[in-house]
Formats: sequence, C-alpha cells, structure tokens
Amino acid sequence: MKGLFKKLIKYTALLSAGAALTFGIMAGCSSEPAKRPSDPNDMGVVVEPPKVGSPMDYTAIENIEFIKGKLASREYYHLESESNVTATAGVKQKVEGTKDFLDGILVTETISYGAKAFGFIETPSKAIQRYFGEDEVYVRAPASDNKDEWNLDMEWSSAAPEILNDADYESAYGLRASELSDFVISEETIVSSGDLQKEGDKYSLTLTLDNEKAPAYYVNQMKTMGNLDEYPVFELIEITISFGEDWTVYSMQTHEVYQSKKFITASCEGGSVIAYSYDKADVDVSAYEEYFRQYEKTSA
Repeated sequence: MKGLFKKLIKYTALLSAGAALTFGIMAGCSSEPAKRPSDPNDMGVVVEPPKVGSPMDYTAIENIEFIKGKLASREYYHLESESNVTATAGVKQKVEGTKDFLDGILVTETISYGAKAFGFIETPSKAIQRYFGEDEVYVRAPASDNKDEWNLDMEWSSAAPEILNDADYESAYGLRASELSDFVISEETIVSSGDLQKEGDKYSLTLTLDNEKAPAYYVNQMKTMGNLDEYPVFELIEITISFGEDWTVYSMQTHEVYQSKKFITASCEGGSVIAYSYDKADVDVSAYEEYFRQYEKTSA
C-alpha cells in the first residue's frame, strides 16, 4: 500500500486534518467556530449506488451520494493520508495518518510534525490513536515521551485512554472518522463542481466548497491539534475525488487556503492526499482487541 500511496503524492503544498501549524509565528482569525450548515446533523445524503448506468449519467451531488453509499457498504478498508501546509516565511508542517475499518471496528492514527524551515529537520509535535465506539471515542497517546521515536509503527500507551462522548469529541476534533471527509460535503456546502472527467476506468470530480459551512467541524480539530489561539478562517476549499465505475473511491486531494492564528496571523496554503486500499491484508484494527476493547462501554 505504501508504494501506491507514494505514487499518488505528486500534489504539492499539501494539508489536511490537524495540519494547522503549531509554531510561534502562527496567528488566527476567529474566536467562534465557522457557520454550520442549516441542519447541523446533515452530513450529506448516503445512497446505495444504482445497479445500472455510469457516473456520467448523474449529477455531481448524486455521484457524491453514491460514493458515500459505496464506502458505507464496505466490510473493510484502509487509507493513508499525508498533508503539508506552507505558511508565512515558507515555514512548513506535515501531518500523516491512517484509518482502518473492519467489521464495524474503526481505528485511526494521526501524527503532526512540527515546523520545518531553512532545512531544519521536522519533529513530531502531537500524536494520537483513536477508536470510535458507538457513543464514545477513545483516545490514547504514544507510549514514549521521546518524540523522536514517534511514527505510525510505534508503540502506544497502555494507560487508560481519554473517553469522549460524541458532543465532546465534536467540540475537540470535529466529525467522526466514519465520514467521507473532514469537510461537510453536501448539497448545501457544494458551491460549484467541475465537469466529470474520465481516464481509463476511473473518474474524477472536483468540487469547490463553502468556506464557512464545509469546514464548520474541521476547524475544531485544527484548533485542537495545532494548539491555535482561534479558529482558522478559510478562503478556498477545493477537493478532487477519484472513483471507479461502481463508485468505489480510490483517492482524494484537497487544496486549501486559510488564515490561522497562534500569537500572530499567518496566511496558509496547502492540501492533502488520501489513498484508499480495499486489500484486507492492509487493514489493521488489532489495537481494538489488544487495548481499546477492555475500556469500551457496553449497553446493559
């Protein structure tokens, strides 16, 4: 899977979940979260893909609904993401992560790397592993305090996890990882869409999203992961989704421009690239049986 992922990373100036900069030159723009969709619970419709026809026969929003429906029907999948952002004075940060889903078990890992400028080596600044239960989310930190040892293959803490109910999780991290994107992608948040493109047996669709409603939950995660003073304010959100004839999503790329604050205001530009695998051998939810299960709350 890593080979596939590297091939996809041809996109420059990347950014994604938690890729808000954590170094001193950052600054922010809003003390209040972004404006949410008119229905806060509307993450967009999830529809089972049709048995006949092709993506060319449907509108942009219909294709998005089918993509969500196809992913939701999967018994397992794995994805890898890498994000980079460039801010004032050319300072950069990177975030990388994984998501694994198998038979209802969803586990994610995220590592944020500190500022990199003038050739200095980037250092991990924050890392979390999460398990998404029915009504709670369980979060744990790395086992080692030595950040130089942090990576996606590291050992995680054996201490009791932080347990967040859905409301507290949303306030700190935004949408659950079961959503297609950290952004809300729905009929209300899609400002415009490009023409559906086809190359070989794959299709691609580029969307421009509303700068307030689409990142309404994502800004919570950016503020938490980046230790920002205020919520970022977006100026541009573009997302390109690559998918198949049966609406299987293969990759997503984003282009984002926003203002962020930590001590001072900085303009940030970047994006993310996310690659999906449907090979069961790539999926690893062992952390659930080995650790999270013992803490999971069960109904009486």
